[in-house]
Amino acid sequence: MNTATITPLDDWAGCPFPFFDEEKPAEGWYKITHDGGHFLATRVFPKQSKHVGKGKTREDIDICFDSLYAAAVRKGLKDTKRGKALTDFITAGMEKLYSSNPTLDDYIADHIKRKRRNLYNRKKRFRRKAYLNKWNYFVTFTYDGAKHTPETFRKKLRKCLSNLHTRRGWRYMGVFEYSPEKERLHFHMLAYIPDGQMLGMIEEKQSYSPQEGRMRTRRENSFFAAAFGVNDFTEIGDAAIHHGGTVEYILKYMEKQGERIVYSRGITTAICKKLTATDIITEFLHYGCETCLLFDNIVNWERDIMHYKPKQMSMIDLICNPPSAA
Repeated sequence: MNTATITPLDDWAGCPFPFFDEEKPAEGWYKITHDGGHFLATRVFPKQSKHVGKGKTREDIDICFDSLYAAAVRKGLKDTKRGKALTDFITAGMEKLYSSNPTLDDYIADHIKRKRRNLYNRKKRFRRKAYLNKWNYFVTFTYDGAKHTPETFRKKLRKCLSNLHTRRGWRYMGVFEYSPEKERLHFHMLAYIPDGQMLGMIEEKQSYSPQEGRMRTRRENSFFAAAFGVNDFTEIGDAAIHHGGTVEYILKYMEKQGERIVYSRGITTAICKKLTATDIITEFLHYGCETCLLFDNIVNWERDIMHYKPKQMSMIDLICNPPSAA
Protein backbone atom coordinates (compact mmCIF):
# COMPACT_ATOMS: atom_id res chain seq x y z
CA MET A 1 0.00 0.00 0.00
CA ASN A 2 1.41 3.38 -1.00
CA THR A 3 0.17 6.83 -0.01
CA ALA A 4 -0.12 9.30 -2.86
CA THR A 5 1.75 12.55 -2.44
CA ILE A 6 -0.64 15.49 -2.51
CA THR A 7 0.86 18.79 -3.69
CA PRO A 8 -0.76 22.16 -4.56
CA LEU A 9 -1.89 22.99 -8.06
CA ASP A 10 -0.61 26.08 -9.86
CA ASP A 11 -4.08 26.59 -11.32
CA TRP A 12 -7.08 25.75 -9.15
CA ALA A 13 -9.31 25.41 -12.20
CA GLY A 14 -10.18 21.76 -12.63
CA CYS A 15 -9.17 20.86 -9.06
CA PRO A 16 -9.44 17.05 -8.72
CA PHE A 17 -11.01 17.35 -5.26
CA PRO A 18 -14.76 17.86 -5.69
CA PHE A 19 -15.14 18.51 -1.97
CA PHE A 20 -12.90 21.58 -2.11
CA ASP A 21 -14.74 24.74 -1.02
CA GLU A 22 -14.51 27.86 -3.14
CA GLU A 23 -14.03 29.98 -0.02
CA LYS A 24 -10.95 28.52 1.62
CA PRO A 25 -10.12 29.26 5.29
CA ALA A 26 -8.33 32.53 6.03
CA GLU A 27 -4.70 32.70 7.03
CA GLY A 28 -4.09 31.71 10.64
CA TRP A 29 -2.25 29.53 13.15
CA TYR A 30 -2.92 25.81 13.13
CA LYS A 31 -2.02 22.82 15.27
CA ILE A 32 -0.64 20.16 12.91
CA THR A 33 -0.51 16.39 13.48
CA HIS A 34 0.02 13.36 11.23
CA ASP A 35 -2.44 10.47 11.02
CA GLY A 36 -0.08 8.05 9.27
CA GLY A 37 -1.27 9.09 5.83
CA HIS A 38 -1.29 12.88 5.61
CA PHE A 39 -0.90 16.02 7.70
CA LEU A 40 -4.02 17.24 9.51
CA ALA A 41 -4.51 20.66 11.07
CA THR A 42 -6.96 22.29 13.45
CA ARG A 43 -7.29 26.05 13.86
CA VAL A 44 -5.78 27.57 17.01
CA PHE A 45 -7.74 30.38 18.65
CA PRO A 46 -6.93 32.56 21.69
CA LYS A 47 -8.24 31.12 24.93
CA GLN A 48 -8.32 32.06 28.56
CA SER A 49 -5.70 30.42 30.74
CA LYS A 50 -7.08 27.78 33.06
CA HIS A 51 -6.15 27.24 36.67
CA VAL A 52 -4.54 23.84 37.02
CA GLY A 53 -5.15 22.26 40.39
CA LYS A 54 -3.08 19.65 42.15
CA GLY A 55 -3.43 16.05 41.04
CA LYS A 56 -5.59 13.70 43.06
CA THR A 57 -3.73 11.94 45.85
CA ARG A 58 -3.62 8.17 45.40
CA GLU A 59 -5.18 6.26 48.28
CA ASP A 60 -4.57 2.68 49.37
CA ILE A 61 -7.57 1.43 47.41
CA ASP A 62 -6.18 3.05 44.23
CA ILE A 63 -2.80 1.37 44.71
CA CYS A 64 -4.52 -1.98 45.26
CA PHE A 65 -6.62 -1.58 42.11
CA ASP A 66 -3.61 -0.56 39.96
CA SER A 67 -1.60 -3.57 41.16
CA LEU A 68 -4.43 -6.02 40.42
CA TYR A 69 -5.15 -4.41 37.06
CA ALA A 70 -1.48 -4.70 36.03
CA ALA A 71 -1.43 -8.36 37.11
CA ALA A 72 -4.62 -9.06 35.14
CA VAL A 73 -3.20 -7.46 32.00
CA ARG A 74 -0.02 -9.54 32.27
CA LYS A 75 -2.16 -12.68 32.55
CA GLY A 76 -3.97 -11.67 29.34
CA LEU A 77 -7.36 -11.34 31.07
CA LYS A 78 -10.06 -9.34 29.27
CA ASP A 79 -13.74 -8.55 29.57
CA THR A 80 -15.66 -9.99 26.64
CA LYS A 81 -19.27 -10.76 25.73
CA ARG A 82 -18.77 -14.29 27.09
CA GLY A 83 -17.43 -13.23 30.46
CA LYS A 84 -15.70 -10.60 32.55
CA ALA A 85 -12.43 -12.30 33.40
CA LEU A 86 -10.58 -9.03 34.09
CA THR A 87 -13.34 -7.56 36.30
CA ASP A 88 -13.78 -10.84 38.19
CA PHE A 89 -10.04 -11.10 38.86
CA ILE A 90 -9.84 -7.55 40.24
CA THR A 91 -13.05 -7.95 42.26
CA ALA A 92 -11.86 -11.20 43.86
CA GLY A 93 -8.62 -9.54 44.93
CA MET A 94 -10.16 -6.32 46.26
CA GLU A 95 -12.95 -8.05 48.17
CA LYS A 96 -10.32 -9.54 50.45
CA LEU A 97 -9.56 -6.04 51.75
CA TYR A 98 -12.62 -3.94 50.91
CA SER A 99 -15.58 -6.34 51.17
CA SER A 100 -17.40 -3.86 53.44
CA ASN A 101 -17.27 -1.10 50.82
CA PRO A 102 -20.84 -0.83 49.39
CA THR A 103 -19.64 1.01 46.24
CA LEU A 104 -16.80 -1.38 45.41
CA ASP A 105 -18.39 -2.69 42.19
CA ASP A 106 -19.00 0.86 40.92
CA TYR A 107 -15.46 1.85 41.87
CA ILE A 108 -13.98 -1.07 39.91
CA ALA A 109 -16.17 -0.42 36.84
CA ASP A 110 -15.30 3.31 36.80
CA HIS A 111 -11.57 2.70 37.18
CA ILE A 112 -11.49 0.06 34.44
CA LYS A 113 -13.11 2.62 32.12
CA ARG A 114 -10.47 5.15 33.21
CA LYS A 115 -7.67 2.69 32.43
CA ARG A 116 -9.12 2.01 28.97
CA ARG A 117 -9.49 5.73 28.27
CA ASN A 118 -5.91 6.40 29.39
CA LEU A 119 -4.62 3.55 27.20
CA TYR A 120 -6.47 4.97 24.20
CA ASN A 121 -4.94 8.41 24.79
CA ARG A 122 -1.44 6.98 25.22
CA LYS A 123 -1.72 4.99 21.99
CA LYS A 124 -3.00 8.05 20.14
CA ARG A 125 -0.11 10.15 21.49
CA PHE A 126 2.40 7.45 20.49
CA ARG A 127 1.03 7.23 16.93
CA ARG A 128 1.11 10.99 16.50
CA LYS A 129 4.71 11.19 17.70
CA ALA A 130 5.75 8.24 15.53
CA TYR A 131 4.13 9.54 12.33
CA LEU A 132 5.07 13.21 12.76
CA ASN A 133 8.76 12.59 13.44
CA LYS A 134 11.53 10.98 11.40
CA TRP A 135 13.14 7.59 12.18
CA ASN A 136 15.91 5.63 10.49
CA TYR A 137 16.26 2.51 12.71
CA PHE A 138 14.02 -0.04 14.37
CA VAL A 139 16.08 -1.41 17.27
CA THR A 140 15.65 -4.41 19.57
CA PHE A 141 17.74 -5.05 22.69
CA THR A 142 17.55 -8.44 24.42
CA TYR A 143 18.28 -8.92 28.11
CA ASP A 144 21.37 -11.04 28.83
CA GLY A 145 21.33 -12.68 32.28
CA ALA A 146 25.12 -12.94 32.26
CA LYS A 147 25.44 -9.15 32.09
CA HIS A 148 22.47 -7.78 34.01
CA THR A 149 19.45 -8.45 36.15
CA PRO A 150 16.14 -7.34 34.59
CA GLU A 151 16.19 -4.28 36.87
CA THR A 152 19.73 -3.19 35.95
CA PHE A 153 19.03 -3.91 32.27
CA ARG A 154 16.14 -1.44 32.32
CA LYS A 155 17.94 1.18 34.38
CA LYS A 156 21.31 1.14 32.59
CA LEU A 157 19.86 0.90 29.08
CA ARG A 158 17.62 3.91 29.72
CA LYS A 159 20.56 5.84 31.17
CA CYS A 160 22.76 4.93 28.18
CA LEU A 161 20.12 6.03 25.68
CA SER A 162 19.53 9.25 27.60
CA ASN A 163 23.25 10.05 27.43
CA LEU A 164 23.29 9.33 23.69
CA HIS A 165 20.37 11.72 23.25
CA THR A 166 22.24 14.47 25.11
CA ARG A 167 25.68 13.93 23.60
CA ARG A 168 24.99 12.60 20.11
CA GLY A 169 21.48 13.77 19.27
CA TRP A 170 19.80 10.35 19.30
CA ARG A 171 16.01 10.35 19.44
CA TYR A 172 13.98 7.31 20.41
CA MET A 173 10.64 6.00 21.61
CA GLY A 174 10.03 2.42 22.63
CA VAL A 175 8.70 -0.11 25.11
CA PHE A 176 10.00 -2.95 27.28
CA GLU A 177 8.32 -6.34 26.92
CA TYR A 178 8.70 -9.94 28.04
CA SER A 179 8.73 -12.47 25.20
CA PRO A 180 5.83 -14.97 25.50
CA GLU A 181 8.06 -18.02 24.86
CA LYS A 182 10.92 -17.59 27.33
CA GLU A 183 9.74 -14.59 29.35
CA ARG A 184 12.97 -12.84 28.35
CA LEU A 185 12.99 -9.05 28.65
CA HIS A 186 13.34 -7.01 25.44
CA PHE A 187 13.29 -3.35 24.53
CA HIS A 188 11.89 -2.35 21.12
CA MET A 189 12.31 1.21 19.87
CA LEU A 190 12.12 3.54 16.92
CA ALA A 191 15.32 5.58 16.70
CA TYR A 192 16.66 8.53 14.79
CA ILE A 193 20.47 8.44 14.77
CA PRO A 194 22.12 11.43 13.02
CA ASP A 195 24.83 10.76 10.43
CA GLY A 196 28.17 9.99 12.06
CA GLN A 197 26.68 9.54 15.56
CA MET A 198 26.44 5.73 15.68
CA LEU A 199 28.49 4.06 18.43
CA GLY A 200 30.35 0.83 17.72
CA MET A 201 30.35 -1.19 14.50
CA ILE A 202 27.38 -2.84 12.79
CA GLU A 203 27.86 -6.50 11.79
CA GLU A 204 25.46 -8.92 10.16
CA LYS A 205 24.92 -12.05 12.26
CA GLN A 206 22.75 -15.16 11.99
CA SER A 207 20.43 -16.23 14.80
CA TYR A 208 17.42 -18.52 15.21
CA SER A 209 14.02 -16.82 15.46
CA PRO A 210 11.46 -18.83 17.52
CA GLN A 211 8.63 -16.67 16.13
CA GLU A 212 9.57 -17.36 12.51
CA GLY A 213 10.91 -20.87 13.12
CA ARG A 214 14.03 -20.29 11.03
CA MET A 215 17.43 -18.65 10.96
CA ARG A 216 17.36 -14.91 10.29
CA THR A 217 19.93 -12.19 9.71
CA ARG A 218 20.23 -9.37 12.19
CA ARG A 219 22.45 -6.29 12.23
CA GLU A 220 24.22 -6.25 15.60
CA ASN A 221 25.93 -3.23 17.13
CA SER A 222 29.24 -4.13 18.81
CA PHE A 223 29.02 -1.46 21.52
CA PHE A 224 25.58 -2.57 22.74
CA ALA A 225 26.46 -6.26 22.33
CA ALA A 226 29.33 -5.82 24.80
CA ALA A 227 27.33 -3.70 27.24
CA PHE A 228 23.86 -5.31 27.10
CA GLY A 229 23.80 -8.41 24.89
CA VAL A 230 22.05 -9.39 21.66
CA ASN A 231 20.65 -6.49 19.64
CA ASP A 232 19.36 -5.71 16.17
CA PHE A 233 19.62 -2.35 14.35
CA THR A 234 17.33 -2.61 11.31
CA GLU A 235 17.39 0.35 8.93
CA ILE A 236 13.92 1.64 8.06
CA GLY A 237 12.30 4.42 6.07
CA ASP A 238 9.00 6.27 6.02
CA ALA A 239 7.26 3.40 4.21
CA ALA A 240 8.06 0.99 7.04
CA ILE A 241 6.76 3.46 9.65
CA HIS A 242 3.51 4.28 7.88
CA HIS A 243 2.63 0.95 6.27
CA GLY A 244 4.97 -1.70 7.63
CA GLY A 245 3.18 -2.25 10.93
CA THR A 246 6.19 -1.05 12.98
CA VAL A 247 4.14 1.33 15.10
CA GLU A 248 1.42 -1.23 15.85
CA TYR A 249 4.08 -3.86 16.63
CA ILE A 250 5.36 -1.68 19.49
CA LEU A 251 1.89 -0.66 20.65
CA LYS A 252 0.69 -4.24 21.08
CA TYR A 253 3.23 -4.74 23.88
CA MET A 254 2.08 -1.60 25.63
CA GLU A 255 -1.49 -2.92 25.55
CA LYS A 256 -0.81 -6.59 26.36
CA GLN A 257 1.73 -6.06 29.12
CA GLY A 258 0.80 -2.62 30.45
CA GLU A 259 4.27 -1.22 29.83
CA ARG A 260 4.79 2.52 29.52
CA ILE A 261 6.46 4.09 26.51
CA VAL A 262 10.01 5.36 26.98
CA TYR A 263 10.58 8.66 25.16
CA SER A 264 13.65 10.77 24.64
CA ARG A 265 13.24 14.51 25.13
CA GLY A 266 12.07 16.74 22.30
CA ILE A 267 9.76 14.34 20.43
CA THR A 268 6.77 16.51 19.71
CA THR A 269 3.22 15.25 19.22
CA ALA A 270 2.10 18.28 17.22
CA ILE A 271 3.48 21.54 15.91
CA CYS A 272 1.95 24.97 15.40
CA LYS A 273 2.47 26.68 12.08
CA LYS A 274 0.94 29.61 10.25
CA LEU A 275 -0.96 28.43 7.18
CA THR A 276 -2.55 30.20 4.25
CA ALA A 277 -5.58 29.18 2.21
CA THR A 278 -3.43 27.57 -0.51
CA ASP A 279 -1.86 25.17 2.03
CA ILE A 280 -5.21 23.51 2.72
CA ILE A 281 -7.02 21.00 0.51
CA THR A 282 -10.32 20.87 2.37
CA GLU A 283 -12.02 20.97 5.74
CA PHE A 284 -14.03 18.15 7.30
CA LEU A 285 -15.45 17.15 10.66
CA HIS A 286 -13.28 14.71 12.61
CA TYR A 287 -15.00 13.53 15.81
CA GLY A 288 -16.95 16.79 15.82
CA CYS A 289 -13.87 18.98 15.34
CA GLU A 290 -13.28 21.05 12.21
CA THR A 291 -10.10 19.61 10.69
CA CYS A 292 -8.08 20.55 7.61
CA LEU A 293 -6.32 18.18 5.23
CA LEU A 294 -2.96 19.66 4.15
CA PHE A 295 -0.75 19.15 1.14
CA ASP A 296 2.18 16.84 1.89
CA ASN A 297 4.90 19.41 1.12
CA ILE A 298 3.61 22.04 3.56
CA VAL A 299 5.53 20.61 6.52
CA ASN A 300 9.26 19.91 6.30
CA TRP A 301 10.82 17.78 9.03
CA GLU A 302 14.21 19.52 9.19
CA ARG A 303 12.69 23.00 9.00
CA ASP A 304 9.49 22.66 11.03
CA ILE A 305 9.78 19.62 13.31
CA MET A 306 13.38 18.63 14.11
CA HIS A 307 14.16 21.67 16.28
CA TYR A 308 10.60 22.42 17.34
CA LYS A 309 10.20 23.34 21.00
CA PRO A 310 6.96 22.19 22.67
CA LYS A 311 6.87 25.47 24.60
CA GLN A 312 6.14 27.19 21.30
CA MET A 313 2.64 25.75 21.55
CA SER A 314 1.92 27.85 24.67
CA MET A 315 3.04 31.01 22.85
CA ILE A 316 0.35 30.76 20.18
CA ASP A 317 -2.25 32.55 22.31
CA LEU A 318 0.03 35.59 22.47
CA ILE A 319 0.63 35.43 18.71
CA CYS A 320 -3.08 35.11 17.95
CA ASN A 321 -4.06 37.88 20.36
CA PRO A 322 -1.11 40.27 20.77
CA PRO A 323 -1.41 42.94 23.51
CA SER A 324 -2.44 46.36 22.26
CA ALA A 325 0.10 49.16 22.38
CA ALA A 326 -0.22 51.42 25.44
